[in-house]
Amino acid sequence: MTMPAVVLTAQRTIALEERPRPTLRPDQVIVEVELCGICGSDLHAAQLPQVYHGDCVLGHESTGHIAHVGADVAGWSVGQREAVNPNGNDCNVCEFCRSGRPNFCRRATLETALGLQANGALAPLMAAFPSHLRTIPPELAPRAAAWVEPAATALRAVELAGDLRGRTVLVTGGGPIGQLACRLAYLKPAERVLLMEPAANRARFAANSHAAVITADEADAANVTVDVAIECSGNEVATATALNLLTPGGVLVVVGAGRGSGLDSATILLKEITVRGSYTYTDEFDRTIDLLATGLLAVDDLTSVVTPLPGTLAAFDELRDGRIMKALIAPN
Repeated sequence: MTMPAVVLTAQRTIALEERPRPTLRPDQVIVEVELCGICGSDLHAAQLPQVYHGDCVLGHESTGHIAHVGADVAGWSVGQREAVNPNGNDCNVCEFCRSGRPNFCRRATLETALGLQANGALAPLMAAFPSHLRTIPPELAPRAAAWVEPAATALRAVELAGDLRGRTVLVTGGGPIGQLACRLAYLKPAERVLLMEPAANRARFAANSHAAVITADEADAANVTVDVAIECSGNEVATATALNLLTPGGVLVVVGAGRGSGLDSATILLKEITVRGSYTYTDEFDRTIDLLATGLLAVDDLTSVVTPLPGTLAAFDELRDGRIMKALIAPN
């Protein structure tokens, strides 16, 4: 039997195709997908062969419930609701797993990540290992549960910046990760959060994200300096601007990736800037579930549209054009 799915084809185009339904292995479960978000990196999947494998069902920001349980799986039962950690298939034997850094486990992040190298959640059904699954409490609504994965990414970036109490934090890039970073920095609690985002339809979310919008020209005219910058845009000009605004001894956390770096070595040297990369998450995934379930981290306003699977390609186009903030896909 087949099912519809949004696929990065072997020719590296994104298409809606009929694909075989996943077969239940003894050591896996079958998840019936309720909602799956489209990530900003999904928009560039065709240009990222080192991460996104061809001939693969996309979708790595998902929530759903268990439809079938393999004979060798313990602790999970049909009907349980869960959020899916796409990078959860840790090997548990490599040096990174053993040192508490599973985000660098090659098997988990570069070989079997759901929606990147293994078939993901932009389809009605998805096969997953138990290690991919995280129980979600009844009070966590499906729309919020679909935000666990991107929020965990933002949480790691914010926490890598260190203690934010009394600090001024600049976030560059006002997409979903940037808005989440602002909200999480506010909770830390930063004294002041600034957002640099040129697109008006994204900058308008700043008030809900507890951030003040500022342009590079305004910052320059007012001699603004910041203690921490969290770069979420993947834009080298934004990165260079963040570096220039950082006070001596400041911290730059890079969570967005793009062409060009904007990392001027002289600026880093003369101001003794600490530059940190932020790659996926470790225990932040589990802690994010609590933040969302308790309502400390609000995300409802960031969801622009919920659409059935046939509308996915149109949602990709709207996201590429910057017309919407976030699309959640309902495959069932």
